[in-house]
Amino acid sequence: MGAFLIAVAAGIIPMLVYPVALYFLDRYEKEPLPLLLAVFLWGFVPAAVLSLISQLIIGIPLLMLDETGLLADQVLAVAVAPVSEECFKAIAVLAVYLIWRREFDGVLDGVVYGGLVGFGFAAIENVLYFLEVDAAVIVMRTIVFGLNHAFYTSLTGIGFGIARHSRKGFVRFFAPVAGLIMAIAAHAVHNTTVTFAETAPALCCFGLLADYGGIAFVLGVVVLTARQERQWITEQLQGEIESGTLTQPQYDIVVSPARRFAIRMNTLFSGGVKSWWGLGQYFQVLTKLAYKKYARQRRGDKGAAQAEIDDLRAKSAALSESFPDLA
Repeated sequence: MGAFLIAVAAGIIPMLVYPVALYFLDRYEKEPLPLLLAVFLWGFVPAAVLSLISQLIIGIPLLMLDETGLLADQVLAVAVAPVSEECFKAIAVLAVYLIWRREFDGVLDGVVYGGLVGFGFAAIENVLYFLEVDAAVIVMRTIVFGLNHAFYTSLTGIGFGIARHSRKGFVRFFAPVAGLIMAIAAHAVHNTTVTFAETAPALCCFGLLADYGGIAFVLGVVVLTARQERQWITEQLQGEIESGTLTQPQYDIVVSPARRFAIRMNTLFSGGVKSWWGLGQYFQVLTKLAYKKYARQRRGDKGAAQAEIDDLRAKSAALSESFPDLA
């Protein structure tokens, strides 16, 4: 019982900590927590179960060819697991993209949703690995390779994020496919280096380089995307000053993450949690307004409906009345 509890704690807790950092990467517009939880749980249960079932089914004929199980282990690790796991994890990102499209605004959202489903998958997979309570395995999977599953599926998310605002039909189709292929390839490279590390130790160095190089790539995409989203906010909300939705002081605050944070902290200490939360909602609505205006500018009604933009304007006007000091 003690070993089981250790496995559960060591497998799940780190995969709950990492998503907090991922959540705060999105400085302007946080995704709904219920949706993030649903994506995480998809990775934790359905994606893991479906992956396991598919690998068991494919493994049966391999065991018939080689009763030692070596062939099955190698083929499943190198070829089958990367494909099955990334495809089943990608279903959650696809569902958000298609069903909750209003909450999928671009590449950064793709990284967040892809990363969350990856962390959910890693959590349950870690528990299964840690049942033997091997300290070295725990350190490797939670620290050295702790970001890997999130990294793989974030590549799929990037593909969907690129598709979100593209005017070209072939880009909207092929960008998610390319993202998924990259996720499978990155996963396969890692599994190959781990599988054959005993016979070729140099592969470990190559595997670490590939993993951390890929993570660095995703972080670079996040930085560039954050800058792009700030540009959306700066450009799209400029016109709201002339229309009366925003005053110049309000605009100056909402386009600056640092000023947003400072104002909210001041509101928290002077007005309490309710005022702090309400101000956050106000900034959230203005950010969403900027994103939807950009989406409509890119793709017309297919990007965002005018009624949705008008509704966000009305909400921002109503919320601004609660914060007269910002005007």
